[in-house]
Amino acid sequence: MKRALLIFLLVSTLLIVPHAGFARIPFDDIQSHQASADIEAVYEKGIMIGTGGNKFNPDEFVDRAQLAVCLIKTFDLNYDDLKFIKAPVPSDLYDDVEDNIWYSKASMIMGYKNIFNITGRKFKPYEAVTRAEVASAIADSFAAKKLSVITTMMWPNYIDTTNLTQKQQSDISFVFNTSIMRYTGSEFKPDEKITRAELATILNQTLKTLAVATPVDSSNPVTDPPDVNTAAFKDQGDLAFIRQGLLYALDGETGEVKQLTGSGRALQPAWSYDGQWLAFIRVTDQDAGTGPLWLVRRDGSLAHQVQGLPEPVGRQRFFWSPIDNVLAVAIQNGVWLVPANGEPRRLVQSEGTFHLTWSPDGKSLAYNVTLPSDEPQDRSDALYTIDVDGGQPVQRLVVPQAGIQVAAWWPDGKGLLYWLDPLHSASLAADGMGLWSFRLGDAEPKLLSTGLAHKGWQSLSPQGSLLMVTGDWRIVWSRKSLATIDLASGIVQKLKNPEGSVAIDPSFSPDGSRIAFVAAKNLGDQVWGFDNDGELAAWVATRTLWVQNSDGSGAHPLTDAGTGVYQPVWSKDGDHVLYVRDNAIWIIGANGGQPEKVVELLPAREDLFGFYGYTSCRDFMAWRQT
Repeated sequence: MKRALLIFLLVSTLLIVPHAGFARIPFDDIQSHQASADIEAVYEKGIMIGTGGNKFNPDEFVDRAQLAVCLIKTFDLNYDDLKFIKAPVPSDLYDDVEDNIWYSKASMIMGYKNIFNITGRKFKPYEAVTRAEVASAIADSFAAKKLSVITTMMWPNYIDTTNLTQKQQSDISFVFNTSIMRYTGSEFKPDEKITRAELATILNQTLKTLAVATPVDSSNPVTDPPDVNTAAFKDQGDLAFIRQGLLYALDGETGEVKQLTGSGRALQPAWSYDGQWLAFIRVTDQDAGTGPLWLVRRDGSLAHQVQGLPEPVGRQRFFWSPIDNVLAVAIQNGVWLVPANGEPRRLVQSEGTFHLTWSPDGKSLAYNVTLPSDEPQDRSDALYTIDVDGGQPVQRLVVPQAGIQVAAWWPDGKGLLYWLDPLHSASLAADGMGLWSFRLGDAEPKLLSTGLAHKGWQSLSPQGSLLMVTGDWRIVWSRKSLATIDLASGIVQKLKNPEGSVAIDPSFSPDGSRIAFVAAKNLGDQVWGFDNDGELAAWVATRTLWVQNSDGSGAHPLTDAGTGVYQPVWSKDGDHVLYVRDNAIWIIGANGGQPEKVVELLPAREDLFGFYGYTSCRDFMAWRQT
């Protein structure tokens, strides 16, 4: 009996790990096996060896004890980070694992690191493991090591996994997308037992994945892949979105979803003109929403922090050229140009430059400069333009004792729009500023209207019309209406609000013939806040999606879009509208119909109040229409 036990222990030990670095592969039963290269790889790493007699036995099943030891070696797992009152022993966790047996420590590490989904006190060391169990154990091992993998994210199209738990499906998605466990055909066969050869292949693929894995930032929990409705976004261009701090890109043509960052908190993604690059802030100051500027290619490669900028960047401080892969960045000491491939250079040295915009042809930039003054209250701003290819700054106008927030060029490039910030006062600006239009070459600008300088509240048509939210006071739920303005003549046409509502978040259709906007209940001038979250949620629930002609006629709600709607945007063909609702991105036909959820942005936003009712979806999404 003792001899039989000794032989059993010897065979079991041979399944796992002696010393790494074997020079010769001693197996005579793998030469023609399709997994021979993987078997040799894990043998050379000391993760698996043979069963004795020059045999590997590739078709033999793997049990839980063997898998545990292999995972320990593959991931270098331990429980050194845990503190124990006494030395741990298997009996602390299990009734069926002896002390000082070859898998004792591995079983404890699995238990303390929550690698195996074991209920009760039975480890069942000699029970054969299945594909589903191995998939979850590998995903849990990455989580235990706090490692993230940037990879293409697609839900595998297996017909036999739909009845599994959500975690099992997520784990299978992870091993599928990382190519650790990817099977041809329409079945994953989750209950099929794993063979030694199959495990060798899985572990070798795991080693390759570990080579490109990165540590997870402690501020980012390990997340499940986003559940993306790729069919709903078919042929709608490219969508960048941020989910739980991580940046993703959805290719509307292929349906591919790519995770582009593995850690940190991304903010305000922006597509390059050709869709090959994304710029974003990697937030280091949570309150200010600032941090280093980062670039990454759409396939997830060449992710890097932009080096050489003198300070972190903030929201609405960087913009891609409309004709080249070059960013213009506004920093207090001037305007910087940042090519996607290359070093940044300062184009203009100036003071107080916070706002800039590219001309439609990509040849020029407009920006503000705060002029020197001995008294802060007497500061004046100047509006400048400059040709980016070696031109000299041209001062276009000066506004005394006020700031300039450059908004946009006219669509034909013949003029500029800017907000006038009285006395450089953030408080006065928050309650509304005048929007001015300046035709290049004219002596004087023209006041168009008064409103809030929220970026999502102005929309330009190719024909040279501006659609904007007009009205003063910082509260969103009062005094807000829409107007269209012909920039060449300065003629303003005010549009009628739906009864009892304010009109906000406007968007011109691509041909300028229609308008999408949000109508929400007008609460009046006396409401400046809410006593509780329920009151706020009740007002948010009045936000509905409307469509009308650009002259204000034909206004009607798209009731199927639901409530709590934010910042609608037209598709390039004018047939669909993308919008945000219930912390998810949705798409609906421009003439109504059943909306479809594109992706959910978990967790739900905690701050619905924003800035007196205004929140920006530009912080977490960017749509490149092709």
